[in-house]
Amino acid sequence: MPIDKLKKILTDFDNSTATEFEYEDADFRVTVKKNNPKADRENDDYSDRHILSPLVGTYYDASPAVQIGERVKEGQPLCVIESMKIMNKICAPADLIVKKAYLENGETVEYNSRLFEVDYI
Repeated sequence: MPIDKLKKILTDFDNSTATEFEYEDADFRVTVKKNNPKADRENDDYSDRHILSPLVGTYYDASPAVQIGERVKEGQPLCVIESMKIMNKICAPADLIVKKAYLENGETVEYNSRLFEVDYI
């Protein structure tokens, strides 16, 4: 992968609400994770209660599907967003309880739209 393309991808990731990014092709693989968002909770009430979509695509439940009221551990998949034929796992940024899911399987999701309402534990 050309270094300019990698720099752009990393800049876009850094400016997004995503906490994890993984890319792989035949010759190259990269995984990037951001720090735990618990440290920034006091400054961002909106993201404190919601998991937002880091990209545009099609929403699918994670397997097994996350249930309302379920305790989810940090790093556990919450859902998958298919974008440009790539399946992107959206994982819990911290230990949390899922209060509400906003989408159903196969629905289109926009950038920064709400996926889940949560309570951090």
